[in-house]
Amino acid sequence: MHSIICFTSDFGMGDTWVGMCHAVIHRSCPQARIVDLAHDIPPFDIRKAAVVASSGVWQLPDALHLAVVDPGVGGGRRDLILITAGGSTLVGPDNGVLMPASWRSGGVVEAYSIVPEHLDFRTPLPTFHARDILAPAAAILACGVQAAVIGEPVDPDTLSPSPFSLYRAEDDTLTAEVIDVDRFGSFRLAIPAEDIMGRFAPGDRVEVAVGHVQIEAPFGRTFSDVEQGAPVALVDSSGWFTVAVHMGSAAERYGIEPGAAARVRTLSG
Repeated sequence: MHSIICFTSDFGMGDTWVGMCHAVIHRSCPQARIVDLAHDIPPFDIRKAAVVASSGVWQLPDALHLAVVDPGVGGGRRDLILITAGGSTLVGPDNGVLMPASWRSGGVVEAYSIVPEHLDFRTPLPTFHARDILAPAAAILACGVQAAVIGEPVDPDTLSPSPFSLYRAEDDTLTAEVIDVDRFGSFRLAIPAEDIMGRFAPGDRVEVAVGHVQIEAPFGRTFSDVEQGAPVALVDSSGWFTVAVHMGSAAERYGIEPGAAARVRTLSG
């Protein structure tokens, strides 16, 4: 049973949406503890939400993760519960937002489409499945009810794909998508921490090429391993391969945006 619910959305905090989801969860499962992982995801940005939710799973694998960025709400897509090999439970719409989180926890072993009639709640409002389906489902699961009680099994192979793909390895080069730029201007690639061991070691010099831009930097442990204004490659708190500039913005300096393709190789070692 997961008593912590990590909640990610694009709802912001200026309306009632986050608060109402909290209220529904508390009413259904008072002992559940909600961690608001992020609610300032840009509207409709499934990629950013997927990165945030997957980072949450990497840091809190034993929590239940509720991720709601849902441009297709009410349009026929499924509301999902995913059980992973690593034991995490994921709840959200079937639009790919949960898939990177599932990767960080060993992959999907069970998938269920939530049946609203099994939630013992009002008829869902077509524009607010977060309040009327997803949050109640998360609460019921947090109180120990099995996913099969409120959902029907679905084939994991039919789930909508992730908004980005993991890296590809070709000889000594990793090709990976830029999946995120954080508020400090560090940019993250789709190379997870668990795949970096054995490829990069502190002190290695790495080359990160994005389009015509080539960045050479040491692979470090933290930002201050380099002088102020210098670039450094590392695994940040999100658990992804990251390029940062100490006390500066790597994204601004090098003109990097999410969706760009990058090539990474070691120059030493």
